[in-house]
Amino acid sequence: MPNTNDDSTDRLPRWQFRKKQKVEKRRKKRQEIAKTNKLSASVENVDQKESLAERQRYEREKQEWESREEKFKLIELAKKQAKEKEEKSKELSRKRWQETLMNLPMLPPKFTLTSNDNTKKDPAVPFRKFVQSTENEIQPQPKKTYRDRFLERKRAVKEKK
Repeated sequence: MPNTNDDSTDRLPRWQFRKKQKVEKRRKKRQEIAKTNKLSASVENVDQKESLAERQRYEREKQEWESREEKFKLIELAKKQAKEKEEKSKELSRKRWQETLMNLPMLPPKFTLTSNDNTKKDPAVPFRKFVQSTENEIQPQPKKTYRDRFLERKRAVKEKK
């Protein structure tokens, strides 16, 4: 039998001891959760400030980017206009050159540029004409198109009737 008069034994009954431990455990858990909530609330305030700062930085960078993009577009537009202008001037100069060539007077067929002919001509190599003279001008027949041949056959059929 246990000695009940002993002062050194201040023990609680088992069920009370367990209940006290349980309550103590719950209290500690609640305190830790409260601490983390407090920290997260302060972190949220800091996060809100940071997110506001990030948002402002983002807006600033966005404006810079848009201004750079606008400058780039203007430069590209200027390049495009310069290229179009250059192409138009090339086309105009080519047309003028063609008109000049078409308006040049034709030289007579037996006309020579040099009056003195000091060069020796090889009698074995005959003179070659690359351009036909106007004396024996032979007009080449234009090639008939499918439509022309069709109309000729149609006329031939009508004449037979």
